[in-house]
Amino acid sequence: MKRTGAIAILWLVSGCATQSALTPIKYEYVDVPAERRIEVTYRNLTGAAMCLLPEHWPNQAGKINQASDIVFLVVGQERFPIENFDTGYCPQGCATRVAPGEKISRSIPYADFSLPERLKDAPKTLEFSPKAFACKAK
Repeated sequence: MKRTGAIAILWLVSGCATQSALTPIKYEYVDVPAERRIEVTYRNLTGAAMCLLPEHWPNQAGKINQASDIVFLVVGQERFPIENFDTGYCPQGCATRVAPGEKISRSIPYADFSLPERLKDAPKTLEFSPKAFACKAK
């Protein structure tokens, strides 16, 4: 019985260690009303490759995994959550790898926030706090 408890504790601790390796990243965003999208850009200024998990960075289609409670588009007093998306299982891993000095950009369509057409040209703020972890070089 003690062995099972020790294994469970080690499993829990290892899961927490992985989460603690996540570091907030600085990114920029630009509102592109004519194309009804928000463009987010990250430049890796560290000396190591950084990996962004699907719940911390949009994929090529602009989708962020299960992020409706953490990513919002704010227009005036209105706050629009991003729609949930299920990345699913990725046999080779789903993280986006960003080499040192590399810059990546992704676009998130307004439609993913269910932004009403009447607010298309209004000033917007993106509430988004992505994180990354150092990953192995290829």
